[in-house]
Amino acid sequence: MVSGMKRRVVITGMGTFNPLGDTLEGYYQALLQGRSGIRRWRSLDMKDVECKIGGDLGDYDFLAAMERFRAELGPEGLKKLKKLFRTTSFSAKAAVLCSLAAWQDAGLFAKGVDPLRTSVIVGGHNLNSNYIFENTKRFLVDTESMDPLGGVEAIDPNVPAVITEVLGLQGPTLTVGGACASGNLALREGFRDILAGESDTAVVAGGLFDMSPGDIQASVVINAVVVKPEYQDHPEKASRPFDAGRAGFVYSHGAGTLLLEELRQALRRGATIYGEVLGVRVNANASHLPAPASQTQGRLIRELLAATGTDPREVDYVSCHATGTPAGDLEEIRAIKLAFGDHAPRLKLNAAKSMLGHTCWAAPVVETIGSLLQMKHGRLHPTINIDRLDPEIDLEVCAAGPVEHQIKCMLKNSFGFGGINACSLIRRYEG
Repeated sequence: MVSGMKRRVVITGMGTFNPLGDTLEGYYQALLQGRSGIRRWRSLDMKDVECKIGGDLGDYDFLAAMERFRAELGPEGLKKLKKLFRTTSFSAKAAVLCSLAAWQDAGLFAKGVDPLRTSVIVGGHNLNSNYIFENTKRFLVDTESMDPLGGVEAIDPNVPAVITEVLGLQGPTLTVGGACASGNLALREGFRDILAGESDTAVVAGGLFDMSPGDIQASVVINAVVVKPEYQDHPEKASRPFDAGRAGFVYSHGAGTLLLEELRQALRRGATIYGEVLGVRVNANASHLPAPASQTQGRLIRELLAATGTDPREVDYVSCHATGTPAGDLEEIRAIKLAFGDHAPRLKLNAAKSMLGHTCWAAPVVETIGSLLQMKHGRLHPTINIDRLDPEIDLEVCAAGPVEHQIKCMLKNSFGFGGINACSLIRRYEG
């Protein structure tokens, strides 16, 4: 770190794998078109679960997807990667796919960075839940039928470890978890590593939650997910943030990676810059129950604005957490009003979960990628499935369709179970 010189952090690469697409362009176009990625589960046995719909990617062909990196990895590198993918977990495969895509997008295969000064941070916990569930079922029938690599593949640290192995990285490496706030927590750690001078580059991955049928049923029991019969037959209509008839969230598979760099490094190598990270703040509701709290959320947003020296009037767009739960959406709108006051009606808001469903631990990263694509192209995606806007939600939530808008500074909200709130602030980079 150069003494006396303020370090700045920018985003130079992105990659995602979610129910709307596995390329940046495909993802963005699906968002603009208002296309739902929700369907009935096929990769999970849901016969005893009341909620039978979700963003199912359990049948995704990872080996075919690896072919897009053939030129960079070479025949031997690709062969090694495919061998690794025959044994590693669903969550690890998704994280590697997204991280390779972000690395490629940032042009780092060609120019490279110091592997000793590159962090790998994965946001999420209980990442391999369904893998453990299936392995446990085999154990109960016959202990010899267990996955022989289960002791390695089942644990969360295996996910960042596989990323480091594939990319040859040896800097700070860890997982950080806070339920649906996990992706923003990972962004916070990568951002702080670069600010502190410990790293110059950070691979920030939102980890895929490989949920089991039991995980989904547990959310049924607490009335958190959509169980209405009419939506089991029409899953594309089930995720309804801000709608007066919203009835809970919808679980989805998904992962995403943001490639962070210290600004001067990015400029030296002529990198494309998607945006500059101004800051990430975290607080808690002082309650373990999943009860969102607008006062705490609003205070967090105000603290983030103050800590980054950002006038509230500079923010013009909010990528909402907006899961579609009756309480959560209202509390978030109240928090935005508390934080922004009379500027709130001037903000543009939307809810990607209306199309994606809830990609859980990865949601902040997956949705930040979507927001940065909107910043790049100057057009906001709609919030779909709003047949009747909740009368208390009186801000601009893009209910009528895509909106032309040049984002200058965006707020990304994420509010997780355990009362963990995390918000990030990213602005357009203009030199």
